[in-house]
Amino acid sequence: MIDKFLLVDLDACVRCYSCEIACKQEHQLVSESKSRWCRVFTIGPRKVNGGLHLDFVPVLCLQCENPPCAYFCPVNAISKREDGIVVVNEEICTGCRQCQYGCPYGVMQFNEITQKAGKCNLCLPRAEDGIEPSCVQHCTGGALRFVSSRELEEIADGKHLASIGRTYYLSSKWKLNPLKC
Repeated sequence: MIDKFLLVDLDACVRCYSCEIACKQEHQLVSESKSRWCRVFTIGPRKVNGGLHLDFVPVLCLQCENPPCAYFCPVNAISKREDGIVVVNEEICTGCRQCQYGCPYGVMQFNEITQKAGKCNLCLPRAEDGIEPSCVQHCTGGALRFVSSRELEEIADGKHLASIGRTYYLSSKWKLNPLKC
């Protein structure tokens, strides 16, 4: 059972794409698969206090409390583990893409090579061995962290925090609205 959470520090992302590359390599998601389990989005430019500002937001599966992807899967290939991690059983997946259409965050992906659905599972084999997810390990800006609930409390003290499932977004600059799923 994994007792850690993914923390995304919105103030720290420098848009280096190390997380995307690490994820693709860890899960053998070659470019032909057209599958990206981790993506960095750019917000802006926009005016903030008289100047232009860009934000970079790493987006991965939120490991929802009630995952819509699992609800929409007609063959029950998607399940939520006891520790809250949502997983896809590729052996059961028929490739119908209903989970992809049902995910409100656009994180469920379809692998064009395997013809199966897939998404971030917090690098489950690594996490079960006590190793942080590949995206976290390779994040050069420190925007992604794999933390315990105690560490989360210490890091988030005095900052804005929004969470859903096992993923927390943090910022000292931006007020965050709670996510819903």
